[in-house]
Amino acid sequence: MHTYKPPRIFITAGEPSGDAHAARLMAAIRLQVPDVIFEGFGGPRMEMEGLRSLAHIRDLAVTGFYEVAKRYSFFTDLMKRCEKAISTNKPDMFIPVDYPGFNMRLAARVRSPRMPVVWYIAPQLWAWGERRATELARVVDRLLVVFPFEVEFFQQRGIAAEYVGHPLMETLTDVSPERKHDQILLMPGSRRQEIQHHVPLLTDVVRRLRSSHADLQFVVAKSANVDESLLRPLLNAGAELRSDARQEMQTAAAGLIKAGTSTLEATLSGLPFSTFYRTSFLSYHISKHLASISSVTLANLLLQRDVVREFIQSEARPEALASDVLDLLENQPRRLELRQAMHEIQTMLAGTGASTTAAQIVTSMLGKR
Repeated sequence: MHTYKPPRIFITAGEPSGDAHAARLMAAIRLQVPDVIFEGFGGPRMEMEGLRSLAHIRDLAVTGFYEVAKRYSFFTDLMKRCEKAISTNKPDMFIPVDYPGFNMRLAARVRSPRMPVVWYIAPQLWAWGERRATELARVVDRLLVVFPFEVEFFQQRGIAAEYVGHPLMETLTDVSPERKHDQILLMPGSRRQEIQHHVPLLTDVVRRLRSSHADLQFVVAKSANVDESLLRPLLNAGAELRSDARQEMQTAAAGLIKAGTSTLEATLSGLPFSTFYRTSFLSYHISKHLASISSVTLANLLLQRDVVREFIQSEARPEALASDVLDLLENQPRRLELRQAMHEIQTMLAGTGASTTAAQIVTSMLGKR
């Protein structure tokens, strides 16, 4: 006689944004499969949804080739622990959430006929060269993508891709509060090495602007996993700390946002902003050699035109960023252009809830186990 066992899902996310998206997906799956068991690794939001985690997200959020190499032994050990947990507990499905560097290697090692790989939020291979798409095709059964243009890109490379909508659209509010005309939002990032490159830069920007425009207020959005001491120079320069980045995106007059998922959040919140990024010399030149995109800002890529200005590496100078903040505040045609572009993107990504749609696909596959 067949004994019923609750379904087990191994799910992994390595960054704060992935933690948030994965947690909403987990909640949506549990609505349909109440006794589901989640194992893997992630952050506090996933743990609140019942994840039995093998690692904490503050140890996972590492970016840059040189920086990852320094943590080689940690990631090697985590790979072994994941393989052991999968071998012992025999989950019914593996759901990698973004985080391609680690997740593609793990999927290659553990995928089997009895444990399909359903990837949520596709690796941005359209940005990092197509050769890895062949590798992804070998390790994934279904790819749940969050940008419409990704479907054709991945299907042309032999991957069963399906557009589910973007999870950030689930958290948008219809009514935006009034913007504070003198408030500037600074987002230096959530990874330690990002912050170490960005805080000195933004501190200089704050000092320059406060000396010439004493009425300006600066707020710094801090991720939950970031040690406040890393942001201390900014606070000493007169910036204030905030924990709710989404709220600040809706009320600030302008922003300086580090390249990454936060630029899409800022776009969907209607915040006039510019993108900046600095990393180590070695990591920058390796990534520049590999990258196959003209912009690091998702808004520009989605619209296929440059609307949001970018200040990357040597162009990310304090005087350039300070000057651009004033232009963001005072240049009304630019603010109007940004507002119209952001409305275009909101319309483009609108649709049914990504978490619910993805959960329906997951549970239909679980039902066939």
